Amino acid sequence: FHHAYCAAQREMSMLSSLLQVVHIGVLGFLLSLVLASASHKLRAPGQFRQALVGYEMLPGNLALTLAGIVPFLEISVISVALVAFALQATAVTTLLLGGLLLTYAAFLGFAMLTGRSLADCGCSLNGGEASVKPAILVMRNLALLALVAVFHLTQQASTGTLSEWLMGITFSLLLFITYSSIDGLLENHALLKNLRLRHD
Repeated sequence: FHHAYCAAQREMSMLSSLLQVVHIGVLGFLLSLVLASASHKLRAPGQFRQALVGYEMLPGNLALTLAGIVPFLEISVISVALVAFALQATAVTTLLLGGLLLTYAAFLGFAMLTGRSLADCGCSLNGGEASVKPAILVMRNLALLALVAVFHLTQQASTGTLSEWLMGITFSLLLFITYSSIDGLLENHALLKNLRLRHD
């Protein structure tokens, strides 16, 4: 009985450690993505202003003002989310990231329903100019929202050991590279499609 109890404890410990790695990795990926998005908007503000005005959900002047605020809002979300994570207030981090992604989803959903084809909205990691179908961007956002749910559901009692943090950061990098690769493929596909249409 004692051996069975010890084996069960080891299995629980391994599962807890795995969940902690996922928890850290997903958070690192999501925050890196928001940071990259904010950086892209700050480096190419005109491109983001044009995209936001193109949604036609807001009056032109309001859209232009909001375009200047959004990257700093994203940086603020990162800062508060990190503090909340350090204080083990996972619900706060989840609400911040989920709220941000849901806001993006609302704009993309509106664009999809009105049949628009949008240029880069400032969330691209590759800085492409290709117009991507809003439906694809909505699906991308839903996948990111699913990761927010994964982050919330994998919360553990502790903030993690050094080895768990190292593995979590590695997992985060893998997620980031995978996302960037998929992002690039989507943009290349849209660009090739546009070139074929022009040629025809």
